[in-house]
Order: sequence, then structure tokens, then C-alpha cells
Amino acid sequence: MKTTTTTKTTHYEIQKKRRESLLDEWKGYHKTVQKRRDVVMHDVPSRRIRSGVYAGYDGDRPTKNLDATVHELAPHTATTIHRHSWDAIEFIESGRGWTEIDGQRIDWRPWDTLHLPTWAWHRHGNDADKPAIFHTWSVEPMLEQFGVALIEDGGDTPVAELPRRQRQADVIAGSDPHARRRQRLGQQWAGTESARLITRFDEVRGLVTKRGARSLFLVDKSIGYHTAGLSAVMHELAPGLYQSRHRHGGEAWLYVVSGRGHSEVDGVEYPWEAGDLIVVDHWSWHQHFNDDKEKTARLIRVHNFDALYDMIRILLDPLNLFEELPELDAPDLTGIVWPDHFAGRPE
Repeated sequence: MKTTTTTKTTHYEIQKKRRESLLDEWKGYHKTVQKRRDVVMHDVPSRRIRSGVYAGYDGDRPTKNLDATVHELAPHTATTIHRHSWDAIEFIESGRGWTEIDGQRIDWRPWDTLHLPTWAWHRHGNDADKPAIFHTWSVEPMLEQFGVALIEDGGDTPVAELPRRQRQADVIAGSDPHARRRQRLGQQWAGTESARLITRFDEVRGLVTKRGARSLFLVDKSIGYHTAGLSAVMHELAPGLYQSRHRHGGEAWLYVVSGRGHSEVDGVEYPWEAGDLIVVDHWSWHQHFNDDKEKTARLIRVHNFDALYDMIRILLDPLNLFEELPELDAPDLTGIVWPDHFAGRPE
């Protein structure tokens, strides 16, 4: 059967309207500070856990790149096991427990940080007498945009009885296009299954940077992780001081571990306190201030710079997607007496 499609509107008008409506919708969801007290916790019977969404499609503020969720695991409870096509970062707020990744049990305590790799079976457990609380940040929204967000539930099946994690095909010799693709992907895959899975807070220390904070990597390829682009850094702001101002093409997500302060975004001040999530809009000049004159403030910055943003930088070159002032306006930290590394860490 022969069919003919006719429209009364040109492709230009259709695409322009579609692009404008997408931006209007996205801007309507944006909120610079997501308050912890506004996060509604829900019982999740299918996983035997309670969860609340700061930002993401699973809550009331859809996002296009990252999502942020907080979870509470009751004493003497283990979740079901599942896996998905996106990876995630897991940060322990309080309590003690464990996460099993592809059959490997990893015990954790407050302020430890884990990486949940793509397509790795994982579940969480709490053998203690008190609840455990942890946060996850993932790139699920980005994969959902691309139409490749997949999740697989394993219930209570032992991991040994579940399908293994997907693997790249073996590298083959040759210089033809298919052989070159196999070689390139094989090289990219190398080391994935032996990559680092946890950063124990006991084993890391921060360094003072010229941006005006004491900082340390929690998850990053530079310290042995193999993520799909996710990276996490903990910044500690000195009492009453701040970081230098800058802006970039992608959002900045910062979870407030401890302290209180405010972020100045394009000249507007947004107050925050422990437990809040700061989402700085793209290409907005911003800097973060510690309003406490006595104590430091700790924030975890999470981004997907090494994947999505790098791709955008290439596509939009010669636009500069990261900009600082010609001379950094960071405070002079000479003489600052920093508190003990473990100060404020829950037991």
C-alpha cells in the first residue's frame, strides 16, 4: 500500500517549538537548593528499604543528567539484589552495613564512598541494631534520554545463580574496521572488573587547593575507579570563608555533609545546611560560602564531566564550557588551622 504524509507546518517550525518547550519544561523543574526536610521518604516493599528522591524522574523534580536519592535501611535487614545499565555513587551518611557487588561483600561505615558499576549485581545489608542511611547519585536520567536505561531484578536469588555481568568481546587481530572497533573497546574495558569499588574515609586525606578549600577525591578515575564519567570530590570550606567563583556548561551538584552556609548564584544568595542538595544551573557564576565562623563545612560535589560534558565540549568547540576569573578570588588560607580529618563524622 502506498501512503503519502503531508503536513501543514514546516519541519523548522515543528522542531523549534519542540526545542523551546523542552527548555521551558526543564527550567520549571529546576530548584537551586533541595532541602532535606522536603524529601519524602517512601517504603519500597519490593526492595525492603525506604527511599526518598531529592531530584530525578522518580520524584517530583525530573532531571536530564543526574539523579539524587537517599535511602534508609532498617536494622537486621538486607535488600533484594538487582542491576542496571547505569552506574552510581553511594555515600554513607550514618550507620554501618555492607554492600555486595557481584558477590563481593564490602563493609562500610559513615563517610565511606562506593561505586556501583554498570550491570553489576548489588544489594545492601544492615546487621547492626540501628538504621543505616546512604545516598546514591546516578546517571540514570541520561541513559533514559538515550533510550538505554535498563534494570534487572534478581530478588533473593544467590548471585552465583544469576547471569554474569556483560563483557566485551575478545580483542581480535587485524586492521579492518570491525577488528579496530574490537581492539578499541577491549582497551577501554580493560581493568573494569578489577577497578576500585570503595574509598574508605579512614584512608584518604584532603589537600588545600588554590580554589579555597581542603579537598579530596572520593570517586575518580585518577584514584583507580572505572566509571562511565561520574566523579565525586569532598570540599571542606574553612570557617567563615569560601571557594573562588567560576561557571561551567553543566550543572554542579553538591550535597552538604556538614555545616551551614550559602551559595551565591548569579548574584542571588541561597542558604543551605547539612543534608541539603545544591544544584547550580548551567553557565551560572557561582561560589559557596561557609557562614559558620567556628566550624568548617563539608560538601560533596558530584558531576558527570568526564563523559557527557567532555562530549559537549567537543561538539561546541570553540565555546569555553569552564570559566574562572583571570585572577582567582579565593581566600588566603595561610595560617588556617584545619580540624581533625574525622571531626563531625558519625560513629
